[in-house]
Amino acid sequence: MPSQAFRLIFPQQLLNEPVINNLLRQYNFTLNILQASITTDKGWMDIQITGKTGEVESAITWLKNQDIEVLLLSK
Repeated sequence: MPSQAFRLIFPQQLLNEPVINNLLRQYNFTLNILQASITTDKGWMDIQITGKTGEVESAITWLKNQDIEVLLLSK
């Protein structure tokens, strides 16, 4: 299955929310946290997702709908 890496940039109002947990409960893929920096006022996380293309695309759309900025790091 293909893997892609992304940087997620979280708005302050989501820093205390279980976003990754909610994401993994809704979609069927493997997620690896590569690195992250979360403070009380800002946060980002680099992740690698391995899974079916359609499932990954749906998950990225879901993240964007949560007001999370999603940047593609690698295909």
